[in-house]
Amino acid sequence: MDIWNEIVLPRLQHLTVMEYFTFAVNALVYCFSKSIASHYGEIKDESKMRERLRILHGFNLTVFITFVVSLAINDDRFPADQISQTSLTLLITYLLIHLAEVLLLSRYGKAITVMGFTRRVETSTSRTLELVACGVILLSMMIVLINVWGLTSSLQTTGVVGFLAVLVFTTKDYWLRDFLSGILLISGDRMQRGDVISIPAEDILGIILEIRGLQTSIRDLVRGHDIEIPNSSLLKHRVDFFKENPGGPFRDYVDFKIGYNTPPATINKFLKSVFNKACQESDGIDVDNDPRIALKENEDHAARWRLAYVLKSPQKLLSIRDAVNLAAYELQGEFDLSVSTPVTVEMQNKD
Repeated sequence: MDIWNEIVLPRLQHLTVMEYFTFAVNALVYCFSKSIASHYGEIKDESKMRERLRILHGFNLTVFITFVVSLAINDDRFPADQISQTSLTLLITYLLIHLAEVLLLSRYGKAITVMGFTRRVETSTSRTLELVACGVILLSMMIVLINVWGLTSSLQTTGVVGFLAVLVFTTKDYWLRDFLSGILLISGDRMQRGDVISIPAEDILGIILEIRGLQTSIRDLVRGHDIEIPNSSLLKHRVDFFKENPGGPFRDYVDFKIGYNTPPATINKFLKSVFNKACQESDGIDVDNDPRIALKENEDHAARWRLAYVLKSPQKLLSIRDAVNLAAYELQGEFDLSVSTPVTVEMQNKD
């Protein structure tokens, strides 16, 4: 009881305006955190909503604890007020970034369907504005924290701008290249969510899920899991886009090496049968477009024939290739040929 009368109660009677403001903001965020996170869930998905809600509650708890500590410890040697104000600044910064993302997505984003689920995703405009907004908010946060901790006097030589320039220069190797690459990728509007791409240098074939500030998330079509690669890799390496373009529909092909002892007419019939069987086994091939059969190269041991076809959806590229190869394997006996690469053996007569 003495602690309450001698320490806590007198402290409560002499709360500053900043302390009232800290408590009020924390209480408001806690009361409306579920509503804020739910609005974000309507734009993106439930898992992201729950994640944002947990983070908001974590910030609420941190601000409340630091606020209580600042009330309980009335000692000039302990920076309780600075810690409380720092926590409040981080909470407000996170909330502003969250609200900016929601507003920009709802205003400039677009809804697309990828692999059976619909999401509100970024456009080049919304993502670029989001990066700019986050940069301004984070810069403002750093300036506020500098003033909270009274570091302005130590920065009189270079100023706040000079301090930030030094900070950016010392950390640029960790984030600047990928950050700038992300802006170029987003503003270029060439690479979008849902596109099927291949990066041969990284041995990646997958679907773009999201292009973020520093990394791009890709769903690997071969292994079925998600991959995150730095944005700079998408600019540094060759990227193949598997999607329709103004030049016409998307085509794919499978090559077969067949021995020279098989007549071309038989090979044409064989590959047409392979195409028809693959169409029956898979619904991703456009049956309205006839296949293209061509002899691409006369190699040392066999001729390389190509069966080209049009896809309905690039996302089924791998499953259609598998269906074509399986059909060829099953039909090779019917046409009395082999899809295995022959081995040429030359015998030299010795006199």
